[in-house]
Amino acid sequence: MTFNEADKMVRIYGRYLEYCSHILMIFGSHLPESFLPFPKDTLEEALNIVAEHYHKAGDQHGVKLIQEVAACLPWYGDDEESLLEVAKKINDPKCRKEFLLPVLKKERIGPLLSNG
Repeated sequence: MTFNEADKMVRIYGRYLEYCSHILMIFGSHLPESFLPFPKDTLEEALNIVAEHYHKAGDQHGVKLIQEVAACLPWYGDDEESLLEVAKKINDPKCRKEFLLPVLKKERIGPLLSNG
């Protein structure tokens, strides 16, 4: 994979995280891998290529950002297991009341306010 290909993938992944973060919060640390815009191993390769490029250029801030984004990838796993975990949360009245509903209410307009 070339740097340009990797850079494009990393930018797309960044946009994905920016716009999907409120939905991902519902899943917690059990995210369906099929939610990713690219296969997990391909995305890891792209992140490594871009991080290496930033490191060679002396851009430690860029390296740190890539490391932070890459740290989220282990949260993605088997789709069915992820769905079963979120179903447990949805079926738990306490979890719905204390976590899921507040997240949904907060995030419904949160992204609109932060972009405007």
